[in-house]
Amino acid sequence: MKTFMGSVQVKVELGMKARINPAEIEGKIHKGKEFVIASKPRDLCGTEVVALDNPDGSKFSAGYDLSMLEITDTEV
Repeated sequence: MKTFMGSVQVKVELGMKARINPAEIEGKIHKGKEFVIASKPRDLCGTEVVALDNPDGSKFSAGYDLSMLEITDTEV
């Protein structure tokens, strides 16, 4: 099997798992933590955002900037 390096674009859906990009300040704070996409993408002041939940189902953020996230699992 060949190793893939790079990025792809995916259609974000409810239930997908994501982490905050480790290059971001918040990514360093939440290093190793995975979140669950809890809403469909929506526009907020010109930025595309989604709600994020913790794995235990508790709320993390009502509107997190998609450009700061890395999708880690597309299985829903």
